[in-house]
Amino acid sequence: MKPEEKIRQGYIDYILEHNHPPKSVYALCKSIKMKEDAFYEHYTSVNVIESDIWKSFFEETINRIEQEEVYSTYTVREKVVAFYYTWIEELKSNRSFILTVYQAKKERGIRLEDFKVLKAFKQSFQDYMTNLVNEGLESGEIAERPYITAQYSKALWVQTLTILRFWIKDHSKGFEKTDIYIEKVANLGFDLMGKTALDSAFDLMKFAFQNRMQ
Repeated sequence: MKPEEKIRQGYIDYILEHNHPPKSVYALCKSIKMKEDAFYEHYTSVNVIESDIWKSFFEETINRIEQEEVYSTYTVREKVVAFYYTWIEELKSNRSFILTVYQAKKERGIRLEDFKVLKAFKQSFQDYMTNLVNEGLESGEIAERPYITAQYSKALWVQTLTILRFWIKDHSKGFEKTDIYIEKVANLGFDLMGKTALDSAFDLMKFAFQNRMQ
């Protein structure tokens, strides 16, 4: 296990055992039997670890899906759905930790949308989705719309938070309801981003306007 992984896992274990984050680097290092100077080679404080944990969930998800040979053959819609399914699978192994920190923040009146620890994950996610959106624009899966296209990755982030919130509250066997929710939410998102009758009508009016004098 790499030092960063040891620190992240130690942080998770500490929260599960004490029901609160370690109050100091010393407390965490003592629990994982690591010298403080070794800790500071990887993190500046305990406050940044949780943010890195969420980012690591994302990075591991990407690693897993990109290792699948069929992934490169997927449509953009299929890639997004595959991401969500795999991401939830990644979160399952840390559900107790996620529920603990979620409940603690909720009791302090902090909404999921305002979790500062999600900031690094959000940036990496939006960068990834921006690439997929561009791929979708090239393939025609996603419609180019003035002023709106640039907001697609932000909309997908909001969608991601709704999936996370649903999964946190899901008590169905094997979280099967979350799987259904992912499919329905992702399909709705791509139906909205895809070309519709309104886009076709706009294209027709634009063409007619441009050629009205000919």
